[in-house]
Amino acid sequence: MKRTYILSTALILAASLQAQDIKQQEWAAKPALHILPAGYEKESAIIIRDDRRVEYVDLPNKEIAEHYTYHRIVRLNDNLGIEAYNKIYLGVADGSEVEDIRARTILPGGRIIDVDKADIKDLEEKDGSHYKIFAMEGLEKGSEIEYTYMYKRNPSWFGREVVQTKFPVLDSRLEILAPERLVLELKGYNCTLTTQDTVIGQKRIFSTSLQNISGAEDEKYAAYKVGLKRIEYKLSYNTAVSGARERLFTWNELAKRIHSLYDSYTEKELGRTSDMIRSNGWDKLATPQDKIIAVEHYIKKQIIVRQDIDAENAGNLEWIIKNKLASNGGILRLYGAIFERLGVERQLVLTCNREDADIDRSFENWNNTTDYLFYFPATKKFLAPTVSYTRYPWINPFFGGHNGVFCKTTTLGSFTTAIAEIRMIPLEDYTQTYSRTEASVRLNPGKDTVLVDLKDISGGYMAAVYRAGFILSTPEVQQKMIKEFAKASTNSETIQSSRIENADFESFHDNKPFILNASVKSGELMENTGSKILVKIGEIIGPQTEMYQEKARQFPVMIEFAHTLERTINFQVPDGYVVSNLNDLRIHSDFQSNGEITMGFTSDYTMDGSVIKIHVMEQYRQLTYPLSEYENFRKVINSAADFNKIVLVLEVK
Repeated sequence: MKRTYILSTALILAASLQAQDIKQQEWAAKPALHILPAGYEKESAIIIRDDRRVEYVDLPNKEIAEHYTYHRIVRLNDNLGIEAYNKIYLGVADGSEVEDIRARTILPGGRIIDVDKADIKDLEEKDGSHYKIFAMEGLEKGSEIEYTYMYKRNPSWFGREVVQTKFPVLDSRLEILAPERLVLELKGYNCTLTTQDTVIGQKRIFSTSLQNISGAEDEKYAAYKVGLKRIEYKLSYNTAVSGARERLFTWNELAKRIHSLYDSYTEKELGRTSDMIRSNGWDKLATPQDKIIAVEHYIKKQIIVRQDIDAENAGNLEWIIKNKLASNGGILRLYGAIFERLGVERQLVLTCNREDADIDRSFENWNNTTDYLFYFPATKKFLAPTVSYTRYPWINPFFGGHNGVFCKTTTLGSFTTAIAEIRMIPLEDYTQTYSRTEASVRLNPGKDTVLVDLKDISGGYMAAVYRAGFILSTPEVQQKMIKEFAKASTNSETIQSSRIENADFESFHDNKPFILNASVKSGELMENTGSKILVKIGEIIGPQTEMYQEKARQFPVMIEFAHTLERTINFQVPDGYVVSNLNDLRIHSDFQSNGEITMGFTSDYTMDGSVIKIHVMEQYRQLTYPLSEYENFRKVINSAADFNKIVLVLEVK
């Protein structure tokens, strides 16, 4: 969600009355190939230099401009490296002004190929991201590329530079220049950082560097982005104000601003909100939870959220209620006003996607607060007001499982504001998120087809994924989803009948399971070899991930949500046959900590006459597992993959 925080005008106090020179990137007139240290011969690409610079400059009109410079030199050792860098995408902030772009190829023979500025194109992605793109010409093994660009952007007092990539970096440097009165702080994540603070003339310069950064490939079940080495920075003091004793941009300051933006209303707005409450009968509901559920269902069904609403009306509650249109900020204000009038205590919570960023109690990077939740102390549950496909208390799970900024309202006399509390946003217990498959499997009389009656029961965060996908789809897409579900367990789309239960948003709040029933005919689940019949019973649990990693694991394990996967498979052995490999069904890979199971895969069977009753329990009770437990996690994942490969061998008695 786009933030609209208003920055303090105190930052421009004591600004210079004259424009200042901008530091330019060094660009050698006659570049030569670099001599690399030993040990990098097998790397596809090596980033020799990675230079980044942020420069804040006083303008004569007592405003501040920000200029961003990026410079990189890369050695290309093989075709994979060439493929990775044959086209360069340079991200440019929306509304920024590109001031310089240069790029060139340095060939082993000494020839230099410059990129023509006329060949640099603009690209806008569907998500609104803007890029400058160009192709690097003449690339060959052993060549180097060098490129740099600088652009002017709207000033921000927070930032993040990710300095680790899939390729190793020999030397990475970050420099931040600002008017002498402004004091910024830098903090390294997943790395140890030393920062130099120097003053030259009227400029304060903060600089840091990291050397010999190893390449990091993305890994399965890993928080890759947030696990990379990165440097974050923020403005913390202005020596022209209170002698730099007052810390700027604290979490408490953010909570106050959020309160003023989204939790303050005029009497006229509250009056119109009261009319809305009475017309919907919300004031007659007995409990806070009943009110929360009813309000959320109404808003998410009746109010359309768009970001192209003009600023005057975007947060105007009277206009929103009348037109049933709102921006994300307007939606936050509408929820807040309704809950205010209903007497439902709530706290706005600022969060982010835990795959992408952290909320750090000791380092107030406001840019990391990208998303919003409501927290209700009476129920200790959360609501995601700007996510249309979730319902209380089931939020986007990536918004939880880490710290958030809880904005707690406080009143001093007649003055009401908010203070910040940084604490964990807990997700619902692992027992509430599950997938349970019940399958009845038998052969047809001709013993050439497997007949499967499937029932898939999903609850919690897992149900949210399926339910939203089903509700928001056309009937044609819904049928396709049913076919894909059936095919995942039977390798067949020959569906005899199907039925969906609890496919409505109202089933969210009390965790009614999303249920999909299907009867399927599958010739693909069996093979008749003459004297034997092979039944691919393991495929009933669906395709499974395999984790066979040659390189050492680099990142801890993180999953979307803690959950259980339980399967009950009843296989009717046909008359005159016996299964010769029943013990293959027994797999045990459970792991404990302090006497409690943390993750595991267990499968077993019992016989009930001619019916083999197979029970499978796969569980992940934690959201994250440290690197030291990766091998155990891998064994559990691979145990599920091993079960998926089980083929029952039926022999004539």
